[in-house]
Amino acid sequence: MDDPEITSELAEITDGQNELNDDNAYSGITRPWRPQDADKEVIREAIRRRVRTSSVADNAIFYPAKPKPTINDTDDKRVAVYARVSTKSTEQVSSIENQTKYYTEKIQKTPNWTLQEIYSDEGKSGTSTKKRAAFNRMMKDARNKEMDLILCASVSRFARNVSDCIKRVKELQTANPSHPVGVYFETEDIYTLDPDSRQLLSIHALLADWESANKSRRMILSYDQRICTGQYPVLDLLGYRHTTDGDLIIQEDEAITVRFIFLAYFCGFKSDDIADILTKKKRPTLKGRTEWNTQMVREIIKNERRWGDLSARKTIVIDYTEGKTVKNNNIRDAAFVPNHHKGIVSPEIARAVHYSVSSRGFSDGVQDMIIIKHGALKGFVSVCPGWNGIDNETFMTVCRSVYDEDELNKLITESNLVCGKEKSKDIINQALGYEFPRSVYFMSRYTPTLTITSNSIELNRACFKRLGECPYIEIMYHPYLKMVIVRTSTSDNPNSLKWIKKNNSFTGKLTASAFAKAIYEKMTWAKNYRFRFRGISRDRGCGKLLLFYLDEPQILVGSREVSYPETWGNVQIGLCYELKTLRDKLANSITEQDIIEQGDVVVNPLIGVIPTREKAYEELMQLLEKM
Repeated sequence: MDDPEITSELAEITDGQNELNDDNAYSGITRPWRPQDADKEVIREAIRRRVRTSSVADNAIFYPAKPKPTINDTDDKRVAVYARVSTKSTEQVSSIENQTKYYTEKIQKTPNWTLQEIYSDEGKSGTSTKKRAAFNRMMKDARNKEMDLILCASVSRFARNVSDCIKRVKELQTANPSHPVGVYFETEDIYTLDPDSRQLLSIHALLADWESANKSRRMILSYDQRICTGQYPVLDLLGYRHTTDGDLIIQEDEAITVRFIFLAYFCGFKSDDIADILTKKKRPTLKGRTEWNTQMVREIIKNERRWGDLSARKTIVIDYTEGKTVKNNNIRDAAFVPNHHKGIVSPEIARAVHYSVSSRGFSDGVQDMIIIKHGALKGFVSVCPGWNGIDNETFMTVCRSVYDEDELNKLITESNLVCGKEKSKDIINQALGYEFPRSVYFMSRYTPTLTITSNSIELNRACFKRLGECPYIEIMYHPYLKMVIVRTSTSDNPNSLKWIKKNNSFTGKLTASAFAKAIYEKMTWAKNYRFRFRGISRDRGCGKLLLFYLDEPQILVGSREVSYPETWGNVQIGLCYELKTLRDKLANSITEQDIIEQGDVVVNPLIGVIPTREKAYEELMQLLEKM
């Protein structure tokens, strides 16, 4: 260093450090010498000396800072007001009106203030700004420099979320640095352009957030207590009004709309068609809207209160700041009360409609359950593949209903014989030990086949040819005999399928989720495999049909690989004479009358007793006239 005074000071410090090291050495402590310590001390002393001896230059010009911004500045200001209430009750609406009147007068009485606009959100939560239309419009206007100041009654009215509150205030200050917009919270006396207000604002925002969280906890506890004591929350909805005792009373004029929607679905109308009819008829919603859409129509039929049941707490809010709602899968206490009140429609009609709506690609309304009660095809259930209102137990129950006890026992025995599970006592002795080729080993593209997957069934073009290119077919299933029959049909059969498109092309692949699931369950098949069966054709006069035995599958693994049931072992032919004889007997016993037999409508156990299509359509037209 060139300064002799600093050099001298450094030398003294160095000597002192050497003495300190000597003392440490004497005491047995070794401390290494660090020259930078001496340098730092010299620099600190130099700074102190300069401060003591420095003075302001005669030609220096001093610029004082502006006073801190306050709400009482005399500059002209365009002032906006933000008001919010969380519900639309009469008390809260009155609060909005009072705030509007108060701030209008306050701005008029302040000489340098001009009212820009009053922004108000009614019935909106303060935990998030996403759904507050007026608030978001105010922020946009602020970014466009359309105001200088925003008045708000309190921090909690502005936002109950700490991060949202701080973020929005900062955005107002920095979006246009040359034109910052301040917010004045009157209750807390905080003006956000005042630099000293930031920490105070953070504290109040945190308190508002805490109050919101506490309110959420109180609401959860309140719901828990009400559910446990049977005081289920009920609200008005289209077709009902609620009483102070928690009862739901039918509103007859609105109930016409609700019943029309259910019966229209029942009769096969589509959602958009129903919405168009209600719009043309100017039928009001609960809120008075007369324009309907598909979603609104579907929401009507989803609410269990329309048929008299009550589900309390079906959904819950898991994040009060975002308003995130999820299905309540036993996360919190819930309750279901059947027959809680009088329904606008019966539970049976409601169930039938729900199955109809869930049946993708199926638009014929509620499907009848039809079964053959007589002849060689007795016990076969008519199937509409796209209909979801069926399952394995339904097929078994309906099939059993046409047999008495003795017939059912005989049927089970015959089923075991046909499926090869039992041996007949009447078998011809000389036929023992003989086997016939299983038909599935010899399938080609000219063979009529049925392929079943976990959600569809497919008939190939050979089936179309074998059935005489008949435009309509009917599919039938016997769960005990484990057989599927495809027979020719006509357009007047309610369960007939048209497998010819408008351009006269053939389509054999049909969506059949519920039907396929029932078969997979009955046959205990692996869901990731497909199963193909050879059809056995029978012609009887004008009628034709194909029989498919479900216990003789060709198992399709992947796109090309083919396998067979393990129970067949390594035998290449494998169908015993007895089994072949029984199956031929069953197939040959079918008559022309059996093929054209229409069957009888029976009650679907999944749904219950419902009106006929004709009766439902008649009532639908009556409701339409009342609208």
